[in-house]
Amino acid sequence: MDDRYIVETPEIVELTYEVAGLGSRCLAATIDTLLILTLIGGLGTVLFLVVGQLVGDAGSSLVQAAWALLSFATLWGYYLIFELIWGGQTPGKRMLGLRAVREGGRPITPGASVIRNLVRVIDLLPFGYGIGAVVMFADRRSRRLGDLAAGTLVVREGSAISLDHLTGQSTPALVPPHAPDAPATPLLPNLQRLAPDGYELAQDFLRRRNRLDTAARTRMAVLLAAALRARIDLPDGGDPEPFIEHLVREYRVYLADKS
Repeated sequence: MDDRYIVETPEIVELTYEVAGLGSRCLAATIDTLLILTLIGGLGTVLFLVVGQLVGDAGSSLVQAAWALLSFATLWGYYLIFELIWGGQTPGKRMLGLRAVREGGRPITPGASVIRNLVRVIDLLPFGYGIGAVVMFADRRSRRLGDLAAGTLVVREGSAISLDHLTGQSTPALVPPHAPDAPATPLLPNLQRLAPDGYELAQDFLRRRNRLDTAARTRMAVLLAAALRARIDLPDGGDPEPFIEHLVREYRVYLADKS
């Protein structure tokens, strides 16, 4: 199975995600299942030992029905609520550095989360994600039926690495361009045209480039540098990666000067 998921951005730049495999997803599901069972057990204790004593034998059937409804709501709502408030993560996924995203690398939506978790009932059959495990094993992106129905997949999150570590340089403290003890340094022209999305795209490349093979890294750097140069009206030329690094540093100074 190819564990890479490649997304092409509107700037014709490829971003690569690592697809979570069957083993890591099953381990995350085990953690979530244990937490769900703990929650359901706690609800049962409260209902049967506390509420049950208050209502007596006459209300025992109502207590059982309430426990069944709350158990279903917990089983289904656990995944839905956590995926929405944590952007595609549950406690199990967060512990293992996994995240559910939509195809194209976009954040998961409420609708997609509802669909993938409703279909989870089928994935659990006949027991313990039997159907889900078979489908994930057969699918090249380790998607279960819920993922296929909702158009989602689960990817690994990269470790948090600063831009300084990626470039192998320490970024000096920003000095106001017009400070009395420092000469003004002209910035790259038209930085206002870069906009936050271009800046984020450049940073994203710098974060991910060490995980790319040499050919993909070079191709991506050339395309991204050309797109960024065109956006701020600079002629082509020069090494692409040093330009992207320089552009990021310059845009930081530009933002600091604006604030």
